Amino acid sequence: MRLTATLLFSLSCFSLQAELPLQQQLETLWQQGAYAEAKNLLTPKVTKKTKDAFLLAALGRTELALGEAEAATDWLERAIKLDGTNAEYQFYYANASCNTAQKVNMLSALGHAKRCVKAYETAHTLAPAEPKYLQALAQYYAQAPGVAGGDKAKAMALAKQLTEVNPLKGQLLQLELLLREDPAQAEALLAANPELQQRPEPYFLLGVTQAAKRDYPAAIGQFQRASEQEAADKDALRSKLLALYQLGRAAVIGKTATEQGIGALRQFIAESSELLPEYQDWAQFRLAQLYLANEQRPDAEALLRPLQASTKDDNLKTEIKKVL
Repeated sequence: MRLTATLLFSLSCFSLQAELPLQQQLETLWQQGAYAEAKNLLTPKVTKKTKDAFLLAALGRTELALGEAEAATDWLERAIKLDGTNAEYQFYYANASCNTAQKVNMLSALGHAKRCVKAYETAHTLAPAEPKYLQALAQYYAQAPGVAGGDKAKAMALAKQLTEVNPLKGQLLQLELLLREDPAQAEALLAANPELQQRPEPYFLLGVTQAAKRDYPAAIGQFQRASEQEAADKDALRSKLLALYQLGRAAVIGKTATEQGIGALRQFIAESSELLPEYQDWAQFRLAQLYLANEQRPDAEALLRPLQASTKDDNLKTEIKKVL
């Protein structure tokens, strides 16, 4: 039997992919958001005895993207013990530790938070001009309580340093910090910067600020505005999608704008599965809550019952039980 040209081409592509170096294969999968495939590729190569820092860190990064923060922390901790001078490993270990801190009890959370900030500081020390390390460390300083290493003065100093390396990211970070400390100055910064006005991030940050004040109608207005901006890059797209999620969440908590919230969450679920997979379960739950508020119990249960069986989030399972 003769193979068709199309099949021959497909087999050839598969063969070439298989011959690519592992790191290149992983980078391709990560860029595509194919984290499950990346894990399948890595799992046979990593055991409890593995001493290859790259393999351990790669599996940790992949687990982190799949929402498995505690497993990610374990793999990445082993990686930095083998190679503590790799800034990227430190960065992902910090991310995993911070994510784990949010999921464990308060007694354990502080330890994870301290490991998180230490790793962010190490990544920044190893690569002081790298914007994402600057940004992550500054945001940690801004958001964490003092007992866990938070320091708003350090955060603003790093934000100004980031502005010299990456003006857009630096200005966005300054805006985020000023919204907490000096809203009038934040508004002046935004008003003086046309580039910022055309991006979703400022309106997303304004929405978060309003939601924290429990002014949910104002928050929804800002989140809606953020979702209507053009997404010029991945960061903008992330903020645009998160604005949709937060709009739905504000509609639930504020008991307002139910139809608008339903539309936003439907759009979020349809468009964010690759970029923000960690939000999918909660987005479905928030959508179900809005269905219940809108007297659409069959639609709510159609989401909640499969979600109850599939989610690995114990907090979410508890919340689902409350409404079923």
